[in-house]
Amino acid sequence: MKRETAWLMGGAAILTTAAAGASIWNNYGALLRWTEPVLPLTEKQLAPRNLLYKTVNQQDLTLDIYYPPGEGPFPVAIYAHGGAFVRGNRDDVFSFAPIIDRFLELGIAVCSIDYRLFEDGSYFPDNLEDVRDALCFLNQQADELRIARGRMLLWGDSAGGALMLTTALAPTEFIGEQAESHLPLISGVIALYPPTNFLLFKFIQTWIAHIKFYGGGREEWRQLMTRVSPATHLSSDSPPIMLLHGKKDPIVPFAQALHFVEKGADVGADVRLFSFPNGTHSLASFAQTENPLKIERLLERIEAFSCHVLILPKRETLH
Repeated sequence: MKRETAWLMGGAAILTTAAAGASIWNNYGALLRWTEPVLPLTEKQLAPRNLLYKTVNQQDLTLDIYYPPGEGPFPVAIYAHGGAFVRGNRDDVFSFAPIIDRFLELGIAVCSIDYRLFEDGSYFPDNLEDVRDALCFLNQQADELRIARGRMLLWGDSAGGALMLTTALAPTEFIGEQAESHLPLISGVIALYPPTNFLLFKFIQTWIAHIKFYGGGREEWRQLMTRVSPATHLSSDSPPIMLLHGKKDPIVPFAQALHFVEKGADVGADVRLFSFPNGTHSLASFAQTENPLKIERLLERIEAFSCHVLILPKRETLH
């Protein structure tokens, strides 16, 4: 009751004070303005196969596939970009060039997808439906695309990581154009600094920032945030999950990762958290690019998890 009263008082102050509203938007705007540092590209990443997987409301949604050498079929790592759900596109995968390189070296194809961003007429769960439809498309076209069914790893950063987690953890929800039976088996998820429970953000700030996209009431919005949050859907049947999160993340607090791990332990889910003491909200801050050894150790962790869930033989390392 006290919390509800506090919310109402705070909400009234915000709605009647333009300066307060502007301040709240500016605070949340740190997330909207964030840009992942782009790491160097390699030539083998520059020739994707581009495919249309869905057209909705006259908007074409496409995906790119990058293949390793060979004929396949290949296991595939499917990426969803970050950007606070309001910006970004499938080309953002190049911010993670070292991970792409490692996947391709392991014989894993890499796919990067677009999804609908928040705008007039588009909000949750539209983006989740798009992600699910992209996975269904890949599963249906697997033979022609030289993709191995049943060996699909999902990965993403920030908002994209949250979308991939929720899709993997709630396979029978957020059904879009593709039938429920078309969703492939998900082998595992790698999520870099994702929000795992949207209600752990400052409620007022998040509500004011999202109200421009959402036309319902506050309580309905709270219920929707619970429904689309990854932590809601954790269970003992969840696929293995690898979280990478910096302890100094100013955008998505490290507490989001701890909350997810604790919830996973409660229900018996396989959740593995790798934390980085000086890490912020970027892969570059984890790797500390001036130190090649730290980059390699980070990639070895990702490689070990990927090989385990995709049933690939481990390579001998030089370290």
